[in-house]
Amino acid sequence: MNRSMIATTAVLAFGCPLVFAQDAVSYGLKHLTVMAEDARVRVLRFAPNPGDRTPIHSHPSYVVYVVKGGRVKYTLPDGTTTISELKTGQVLLKPPVTHSDEAIDAVETIIVELKP
Repeated sequence: MNRSMIATTAVLAFGCPLVFAQDAVSYGLKHLTVMAEDARVRVLRFAPNPGDRTPIHSHPSYVVYVVKGGRVKYTLPDGTTTISELKTGQVLLKPPVTHSDEAIDAVETIIVELKP
């Protein structure tokens, strides 16, 4: 394998985590359910209790509506973590992301994924 092929493989494997990340719904988690889906969007209800975790997964561009606020810890593939304070009634416009999450508080959100 020449250097060009190795570099291309490395970029695809490590620079594009969205290609390889799991769909969160496929984990069969009780705190994540599909409410509706068609060819353009998927609507999810995310309602974890404290300590509930979602393993590494990806979202395309998406919209979050916070039904019940609280704190959620997010971890990116590089290990970076952030704790987000979600506010009841808040609407967030989010770019594509690969992450895992852990609920610190009981929260409830509606996630609308915009399919490419």
